[in-house]
Amino acid sequence: MARPRKKPDYNAKIIMDDFLKDIVEYYEESPEVSLRDVAAEFDITLLKARKLLITAGVYSTDASVQIQELKEQGKTITEIVDKMGLSRASVHSYLPYKKGIYNARELSLDAERSRRYRQRKLAVIRLREAPSNLELLWDAIEAFTDYPFRTEHKGLKFKYQVKGNEIFIDRKKKSVTRSTVVLAYQKMREAEEIRKAKDLGTFGASYLYPIFIRLGVLGG
Repeated sequence: MARPRKKPDYNAKIIMDDFLKDIVEYYEESPEVSLRDVAAEFDITLLKARKLLITAGVYSTDASVQIQELKEQGKTITEIVDKMGLSRASVHSYLPYKKGIYNARELSLDAERSRRYRQRKLAVIRLREAPSNLELLWDAIEAFTDYPFRTEHKGLKFKYQVKGNEIFIDRKKKSVTRSTVVLAYQKMREAEEIRKAKDLGTFGASYLYPIFIRLGVLGG
């Protein structure tokens, strides 16, 4: 009897294709989306973000074109490093992934990254379709747990965890309650214009402001 596969649903090509599709979708969502945005959105390095987009054929620079031409000419990575004056890691990031060569552990992480991205995307869509539904607001807040945010003014990095009806932000000792989130959200929706975090006028506004921006509901 054949030995059963440990992961019967595991298909490296499908996982890679799906991850590339999600990466490209996000990257092409707006001209303002940068490599750093892609890296942050999917919790990957800047070098991996570049390599994935190059693999998908939607990103190129003079350096990537030159490096790929040198590789096609038979140059080794060491020779390319010497010629370009870049690190080995940088050179590799300018070359597309080869078909059939996948890191099993990394693919497993990529599958989870895709799952989280799609979960967040769906939560955002649902909230935008029914912005007055406060349950959907909290669903979206929960979907962005551990997402890498930055404060609008100082650009300070932060993430949060949701426990019950509270948001615990890693840069803040005191939690932000669900009722505070709802209050800030309702103030935002009722205001004629919200230009900065202080305009929300609630506790934790400097953190809620970038969250609302990411949810696409600021000023909605």
